[in-house]
Amino acid sequence: MIQFLTIAFKNMRTVGTICPSSPMLSKALCEVVRDAPTPRRVLEVGPGTGPVTREILKLLGPGDQLDIVELSPEFCQDLERNALGRWRAANPGHPARVTLHNASILDVPLPTAPYDCIVCGLPFNNFDSELVEAIMRRMLDLLRAGGELSYFAYVGAKTVRRSMSDHDGRRNLDAIRRIERELHLTHSGSSRMVLANFPPAFMRRLRKP
Repeated sequence: MIQFLTIAFKNMRTVGTICPSSPMLSKALCEVVRDAPTPRRVLEVGPGTGPVTREILKLLGPGDQLDIVELSPEFCQDLERNALGRWRAANPGHPARVTLHNASILDVPLPTAPYDCIVCGLPFNNFDSELVEAIMRRMLDLLRAGGELSYFAYVGAKTVRRSMSDHDGRRNLDAIRRIERELHLTHSGSSRMVLANFPPAFMRRLRKP
């Protein structure tokens, strides 16, 4: 938690919160992994210190492949030491393949695509709308037909940010809302509130046609 707070305060634009995802939110985001046919090709984008990563690792079986894409070098070091390192030590010879990529999702080479499911922990409300659209399109391009993407948004986050934003900031939040609404309509979107998180969050799922 101390490691997360240290990096969060240094990189609030790309971290977006001062608390990692709760176990309940992590489990909700991983429903797309549980529902995917095995063996699974799984992609996690923006894992932070790895609360969702740990849930994904619990689900991996023979033939499964997990690629993790994290932009922050500090978070990658923490993931390797505390999440992946401990998982490998507890599961020597595990048949799943797990690879951590310190890169941006927009340009990282991912040889195992297309993926059966993608789990995303990026704070979209912190980004420019053009970047949100580019990241969403990139992730959906990486999915196989029928594959699913899960991501989350904090309850009331746009309303709070809107009240503290200038004209350009409000326009950007409105554009992000339109992008999410369009994707929800065109990708059989579903949403569920997870109250057991700080702050409470919506877990959202999109299915690639």
